[in-house]
Amino acid sequence: MWYFRSPQIIFGEDSLDFLESLDMEKVVIVTDKVLAKLGLPSLVKEHISDAIFHTIDEIPEEPSFSDIDSHSRLPESFNPDTIIAIGGGSVIDSAKILYFKIMRPDLDYYSLTPLEPLNIKGKMRFIAIPTTVGTGSECSWAAVVSDREHHRKLELASPEIIPDYSILDPRMVGDLPDRLLKSTVTDALTHAIEGATSSWRNPFSEALAMEAVSLITHNVKLALTDRKNLEARSMLQISASMGGLSFSNSQIGLAHALGHAFGSLFRKPHGFSVGLFLEPVIDFNSDSVANIYEKLNLSFSGEFRKETLKESIASLLKFLDAPAVIYDFGITREEFISRREELIEKSLESTGIIGNPRDVGRSDIEKIIEKIGR
Repeated sequence: MWYFRSPQIIFGEDSLDFLESLDMEKVVIVTDKVLAKLGLPSLVKEHISDAIFHTIDEIPEEPSFSDIDSHSRLPESFNPDTIIAIGGGSVIDSAKILYFKIMRPDLDYYSLTPLEPLNIKGKMRFIAIPTTVGTGSECSWAAVVSDREHHRKLELASPEIIPDYSILDPRMVGDLPDRLLKSTVTDALTHAIEGATSSWRNPFSEALAMEAVSLITHNVKLALTDRKNLEARSMLQISASMGGLSFSNSQIGLAHALGHAFGSLFRKPHGFSVGLFLEPVIDFNSDSVANIYEKLNLSFSGEFRKETLKESIASLLKFLDAPAVIYDFGITREEFISRREELIEKSLESTGIIGNPRDVGRSDIEKIIEKIGR
């Protein structure tokens, strides 16, 4: 027996107007300093009348438990009825964990697993408003947190931390810088590829992944060349959420296992980190999911579609200026070799290994790492 889990999704122009239909009295806003300066939280607040706000705007790019823990104790007597995350994956993932800790201060972070009932759903409203076009966190029940001491990323999950509402308003990504758009689109693409091919794939995850790839490849060029085209950016928002729903209802794979390890060790952007491994992982998995790769390739738009999925991916990643080898990140061969063993060990610890459609061993990871380390 399987379950398909999703928040209620509100999308398209003026989606923020939906907030006006909700009764909110005490609201926790979770965001970061950059977005606060850009005024996006203020834009959200304009749609909420007569509420008292407690704003947390110090979420870093790679949040750790200590960063999140410092905000989990709210002012005395402030009992929120709503928590709203406004940001990218780091902000939304942090808000998921804050939501959990506010509701269950008696539990430690490692209690956040699919196996342990938390009994928190329905006791406080949780809304996610993404400001990037890639992480899919607004639609998933996973949260990634950095363990800086051990240079790794922890993958936590519980169906009880999925947002109640996800609001995809294109105004929230209208000024998204090109580099960030390219990196997060790379993340969305990887989510779709791995959600469709996971060993736990299902008809829902496959269908959403196929449409996500189609929307990405039909709209990304227009979104980058015409900043005023909110329709193209809206389609990228929707594709990111579809990718999030796909992998959240199946599982991530080897590209994410390697990308999480690489990104945490070398402090590189998540989207480009997982994208770095996408082509060699497709090579590795090709015999196991060849038929699905063929269907995914047909989902590419004519401009990017080539004879094989690997070639189509290469074409799109080149357009997105995605790094293809470690030197594109400014990492030297010596630096890479010095952390090679850590990269292998941390990759093997990831849940992405479990979801990969082909069994993965240490020697397999060594071969893939060698390809991007040239």
